[in-house]
Amino acid sequence: MKKIVSGIILAALILQLCSCASESPQTTDSTDAATEDLTETSGYIDELAADWGGETLNIIVQHYSSHPNVPPEEMNGEAVDDALFARDRTVEEKLNISIDYTVYEDRAELKSDVQTAINAGDASYDFIITSMADGLNTLAPEGYLQNLNDIAHLSLDSEWWSQSCRENLTFGGKQYITSGPISLDYYYSPCVICFNQRLCDEYGLPNLYEAVLSGGWTLDMYNTITKDVARDLDNDGKMGDDDFYAFACDDLTGQAFYIGCGGTQTEFTSDRLPALTMDSEKNINILDRIINAVYDDSSRLLTEQFKLDGVTDVTITKTWHFKNSMSMLLGYNMSGIISCLRDMEDDYGIIPMPKLDENRERYLTYGSPWGPCGVAVPVTNTGDKLEMTGNAMEMMAYISQTSVGEQMYNVTLQEKVSRDENSKQMLDIIYEDIIFDLNGIHNFGNSGNTLRSCAIGRDENFMSKYASLKTKAETELNKLIEEYNSID
Repeated sequence: MKKIVSGIILAALILQLCSCASESPQTTDSTDAATEDLTETSGYIDELAADWGGETLNIIVQHYSSHPNVPPEEMNGEAVDDALFARDRTVEEKLNISIDYTVYEDRAELKSDVQTAINAGDASYDFIITSMADGLNTLAPEGYLQNLNDIAHLSLDSEWWSQSCRENLTFGGKQYITSGPISLDYYYSPCVICFNQRLCDEYGLPNLYEAVLSGGWTLDMYNTITKDVARDLDNDGKMGDDDFYAFACDDLTGQAFYIGCGGTQTEFTSDRLPALTMDSEKNINILDRIINAVYDDSSRLLTEQFKLDGVTDVTITKTWHFKNSMSMLLGYNMSGIISCLRDMEDDYGIIPMPKLDENRERYLTYGSPWGPCGVAVPVTNTGDKLEMTGNAMEMMAYISQTSVGEQMYNVTLQEKVSRDENSKQMLDIIYEDIIFDLNGIHNFGNSGNTLRSCAIGRDENFMSKYASLKTKAETELNKLIEEYNSID
């Protein structure tokens, strides 16, 4: 059963996930695949099995077309939808429970209603799926959430839970926020770069796939391939919305460049307490190199500023130039790529953010905390209900990582989104580890937003701006630590 909030027509939103795909769904194949995946992973599921006497698991969740999280009312032939549906039915059967969703489109409305319910002592919601930034980040320090480390059955060190969240959001022995495949939007969160294959060929660019695999996809290479590409199509003597760009990106791409190059916003002391590090010599050098490569209004379009008449969906406006072959490269998260580029006329490729240099062994992928990929448990969930919730969450997370993740990765990402075999190799690299950053989520003293604005070239003089807000940022971080310590 689902309770729909704010007039969402759930079925329509679910179907929009695959609305751009041209092929017809194969119901039998999809259903069989979902069943086979569950059979293959039955060992741990059986270990978790229990009888909770027909209890209801109430999930309050943010969900909309470009950031889906909720299964359909019945199998519909789409592999991911069917895997989500099968996951919930398996959990219901193995635990003798029923699963009920309260669905929101707006994260602010969801957060407000959660706060109101908890303040009233209303235990209507058992766990929450919503954004980490502008969502769970405000609920955690105010005492609205349970410490996930205290919940029975949750194995937060397992691969079906985000290890980045475990590492970066845990201090004082407390972790209130996590992520992972239990939220389908987890797969929509990575920030990546897309390239138009036809345009890259026309400009004589080297093979970007080979560059990634050889370790040569670096900031310097990005700088080289984006030079002398942009064109003033309307001949008005300036670059505007109607011109052709080397690179189109949103503001969050600034943080994605920074994390991808090995920059850190916070690091942990020997006492496992977070400290701000954006003004360290290492990080300033990284930021300076990013700015030198990216800061060029004549070749780079900031899509935050672009508007289309009558269009309010930012995934459409932020991908419009690239989709219409008016930019050679696109910096965005997978949400916009999955939602908007399936019917793009030109072939495109997907690659990770560039490394700082070839001495770096791994490509690092930044996860957007603004989509509904965060997971938490309200403090009003206690006693046996809390244990049941942990039991159900663990089973849902495990099945999501195996069965749902398999379908999301192999069908939606590798068959419907990526256009060739090379893109599939890139996805392996991108999804190896998605990094969620403490300051990217909490934005202490507006330092995170300042960093990304300077990195992407919207703003200048990071050091002077950071110096003016550093005291406030450190005060807010210390307040968060104190609030965590004060929560029993």
